Amino acid sequence: MKSTAITLWALTLLAACAAAPDKNASIDVYKHDGSRQCEGEGMSPQDMQSQLGGIKVYAARKGQLQGVAFPAVCGGGTPNINVYTIDASQREQAEQRGFAVIQPEP
Repeated sequence: MKSTAITLWALTLLAACAAAPDKNASIDVYKHDGSRQCEGEGMSPQDMQSQLGGIKVYAARKGQLQGVAFPAVCGGGTPNINVYTIDASQREQAEQRGFAVIQPEP
């Protein structure tokens, strides 16, 4: 009986740990690269990364906003963004620096 109670207690603890959210999970944040139609490329991910200050970046890449239309006109905006993978715990600091979180697809 005592070993059964200990086993149930241990399984309960393990299940609780498995259900706990991962505080070390990473997220993708982005910021528009500043590019304009007919005016050349915007800022590279490497150059913009300094705007994240001391936030550790695990990956940096170019990307494009999805589901947003941009009229074809010289000087108009583009969907071009720079994307950075950071710790989820750094989200607020990134947002304070003008970055937004890319919401995962359902």
